Amino acid sequence: MTEPGLRAQHKLSTRRALEDAALERFARDGFDHTSVDAIAGDAGVSPRTFFRYFATKDEVLDMGREERQAMLRDTIRDLDPDLPVTEVVRRAVVALAAGFEDDRARVELRQRAAESSPVLRGRLFDTFVSWEHTLATALTDRGVDRAAAEALGAIGIAVFRTAVARWLREADADLLALVGGALAASGCRAGTG
Repeated sequence: MTEPGLRAQHKLSTRRALEDAALERFARDGFDHTSVDAIAGDAGVSPRTFFRYFATKDEVLDMGREERQAMLRDTIRDLDPDLPVTEVVRRAVVALAAGFEDDRARVELRQRAAESSPVLRGRLFDTFVSWEHTLATALTDRGVDRAAAEALGAIGIAVFRTAVARWLREADADLLALVGGALAASGCRAGTG
């Protein structure tokens, strides 16, 4: 994979600065008491720049929604077609969790921010539902019955959410181990069908 050019790097760093500023403000002051002007000021950009990156204030909480949807689709598509469906779910959810493993501080900020507002909790819920749908659709594309795929998608993302919540509560916890353990408890053990 090639490194992004200077312009792309600048866009990524600006987006990250806006996300960080917004998450810190939301967690500290609450969503309803945080203005776009304050977020932009904390990030060192204009409010107009904020709106080049995000259509709305709550969009900051999307956790790379579309990128993670693509990652789930690609992970499932690239797996051996003969793998048992529970192993496919396990690998997809572990891959999703791995994307958060080095970002604990931001995940904690997102959680605290979401606790400050029903709007942000709704945004998080919407993101999780989109991942469930992506997982279910990718399983259906592999020939899994739609009802079973929807149930497995919901289970997979519920396991992910449960493991992340525990990971945030337990300072020394290993996210991937928690996801693996929760998946095993749900019946999605490595190599099972």
